[in-house]
Amino acid sequence: MTDSATPTSSDKRKKILEVALKLFTSMGFHETRLDEVAKQADIAKGTLYLYFKSKEDLFIQCLFDGSERWMERAQVIIDSQNSIKERFLRLIELQVEAFTHNGPLVQQFIQSGRVFSANSALTGNILEKMKERIGIFAGFFEAGIKSGDFCTCLSPMQMALIFHQIFDLNMKFNLFQIPALTPEKCHKLLLSLFNSEEQLTAQGGAQ
Repeated sequence: MTDSATPTSSDKRKKILEVALKLFTSMGFHETRLDEVAKQADIAKGTLYLYFKSKEDLFIQCLFDGSERWMERAQVIIDSQNSIKERFLRLIELQVEAFTHNGPLVQQFIQSGRVFSANSALTGNILEKMKERIGIFAGFFEAGIKSGDFCTCLSPMQMALIFHQIFDLNMKFNLFQIPALTPEKCHKLLLSLFNSEEQLTAQGGAQ
């Protein structure tokens, strides 16, 4: 095997995460065995522990890995030259897409809260990641308020938290086997909350 064909440390970590995500999603946290993760990732179980110290750590890193990829895409949308309203719709579509892909894993995390609650370090990391994500969205809403597209009755952070709840709300709908909100419906509902008075007046005049 040539050097170029030899899996790098980054390649192995990525493969482990891909396999673990598939198993956690299909089998659940408690039924997923690290032996099977190692087998499907084509590594020794001991090698897996070089990258992840426990099953709980691997599960959390699967959550982080997916979250970071979605946030990279969100930042691209926010930084684009499209209008605030167009970017807002694209962000909503991304949130709904993220729910479709990551929802089952997040549901398991919530349902397995007792397993992770004792690990304050992991809990702290999750909180920091959430604050980082909310901060990025808050920056977008702040720009929308300054441009006059969004109202001043809510702060950028309040808007970001309400927006973020789309993900949690659709997850709860799924738990109760209720159809999730479509991006278009989310867009309409949130605009009814966030639109500035000027925007609402303009819309009323156009009807």
